[in-house]
Amino acid sequence: MTISLVTDSTADVPADLVERFGIRVVPAVVVMGGQTYRDGLDMTRDEFYRRLPTIDPLPSTAAPAAGEFEEVYDSLPDGPIISLHLAAAFSGIFNAARIAAQKFGDRVTVVDTGTVSMGIGWQVIAAAESAAGGAPLNAVLALITSVRRRLKMFALLDTLDNLRRGGRISLIRASIGTILQVKPLLDIGEDKLTPVSQERTRRKAQAGLISLVQSFGSLERLAVLYSDNGDLGVELLERLKPQAQTPPLLIQATPALGTHAGTDAVGVALVTV
Repeated sequence: MTISLVTDSTADVPADLVERFGIRVVPAVVVMGGQTYRDGLDMTRDEFYRRLPTIDPLPSTAAPAAGEFEEVYDSLPDGPIISLHLAAAFSGIFNAARIAAQKFGDRVTVVDTGTVSMGIGWQVIAAAESAAGGAPLNAVLALITSVRRRLKMFALLDTLDNLRRGGRISLIRASIGTILQVKPLLDIGEDKLTPVSQERTRRKAQAGLISLVQSFGSLERLAVLYSDNGDLGVELLERLKPQAQTPPLLIQATPALGTHAGTDAVGVALVTV
């Protein structure tokens, strides 16, 4: 019995893995300069980040219509479907998938991953590997839960301005006013963003991120993400890759997330052993 995997473009699953495992990816919507783009399809990431600093108002993101998920579910072969998505606390994507899934009864399991980007991606990849190995549905779902419990995700932003302009600043459960002028290091936890540090220089902020990741010791999985500055991502990856038990990933973050993270942002998504 084939288990099909569905996710959305905010998961940042690498294209080669999407192809290898036959994962279906539903694009989020990016509204930029009065135009609507399908995330990952209608605009390259380099073009998005090139335009981001000068766009006013800030680009916004929106969930795909529930009908898009319904079409994808309809097109899949008979058997269970696991649909994993961006945290419901951050977006309406999960709810759109949930509405679409109602037509299919117990066949579709919609998972609120509680996180973003490769935090979603690692759950999707683990599920795809398990399903490809012939694991039954209950075992695949149990593995998703295990990965989620061992998942940690952090983001180092150059500024919180994009979060503020995009109306996402209220997601951060801390006093924000005092840190708007620093390089914020955020813990992207279960459905929430929490400030970890408030360094005033990039060097100190990145040192804090590296130290934090190193405190977890050996890692089952590691991904480093960047927005527009690939050199920052490469530098961070070189410092952290000795901890990874499997080949680490370097990924340019989806515009659906980059619009809120802003330029010169980097992130780490890890799964502990």
